[in-house]
Amino acid sequence: MDNKEELLQQFENSLLSYDAEAAVKAAQAIVAAGIDVKTAINVATATINQIGDQFQKGDIFLPELMLAGEAMKGSMDILSAALGASGGGKRGSKAVIGAVSGDIHDIGKNLVATYLSLKGIEVIDLGVNVPPMEFVDKAEREKANIIALSALMTTSMPYQRDVINILSEMGLRDKYYVVVGGGPVTADFAVEAGADGWASNAVAASILCERLIAGGQRPPLPKTLIEE
Repeated sequence: MDNKEELLQQFENSLLSYDAEAAVKAAQAIVAAGIDVKTAINVATATINQIGDQFQKGDIFLPELMLAGEAMKGSMDILSAALGASGGGKRGSKAVIGAVSGDIHDIGKNLVATYLSLKGIEVIDLGVNVPPMEFVDKAEREKANIIALSALMTTSMPYQRDVINILSEMGLRDKYYVVVGGGPVTADFAVEAGADGWASNAVAASILCERLIAGGQRPPLPKTLIEE
């Protein structure tokens, strides 16, 4: 095994063992060795997808998933910075997420935030019971490109629509992909509210956001993306 393969293997192992410190050191070593950063990012992506599959199957649990997210975040910060410095990168994706007004449930929202982090998307978590205008203000300040709205109560669902309406009224709708989800939130509601996407669970939400980013279409999308 040559030095490149050895460093990439160490990086993969650090993520599989949820070791944030080791993941950061491995990423730093990869950059210092002059290894193509995109190769390391591909290794990280495949490894995180493997961890996500383990979670879905019940082989690991939420604490391990969140530790893996921390390891991924720390190492991706280093790799993304190196990619940008090499001239081969572009501005990273950033999502503002929260449970809308009147909703204090955060487990589902937290899980989505974790999965987005695992995918290399920077997450700004506003918490729960977040007023519509706060989503807009934070997205503007942080220069985000995704706004993710969670609602676990039917009485809170209209606030998801309110965020979209405020963006439209302020002439900002074409700056953000807006995705909605939560127990009572249906695909039909997402379409009616004018969201760019709806997902049925946390894993699907992370895949949805990847699809939106990779698609490169300017929001709002003419047809809501549905991810089961």
